[in-house]
Amino acid sequence: MADAGDETKKDAEENTEENGLEETRRSLEDFVTDHYNQQMDEGKMDATDEICDERTAKFFSRALAESRRMNAEVQKSNRKSEKLHTELGAERYVQWQAEHASEVLLPHEVELVKDSQYQ
Repeated sequence: MADAGDETKKDAEENTEENGLEETRRSLEDFVTDHYNQQMDEGKMDATDEICDERTAKFFSRALAESRRMNAEVQKSNRKSEKLHTELGAERYVQWQAEHASEVLLPHEVELVKDSQYQ
């Protein structure tokens, strides 16, 4: 049975994740929109580019929806990894991860993963 402290900590972690996703989503949307508007203002896109507002809006909508989906998948994967890390313990988790990587990655990819983990 979990105590109130555990529940409060879990709620805080979930809120932090949600806020992080929202911040990432907003910053991506702002970046894309600002970049598009900058190109329009600089005259890099004009009527001859056959870009209409409707097509642009649909493209943005699809791209941002896909970005949100990918961010949600990353968060889901991170939660699974954290759960396994807790269940298996740090040493066993690292061993299991290394074994899995050696089975599915090429040797140079294994090194890239190792390098990225310690940055």
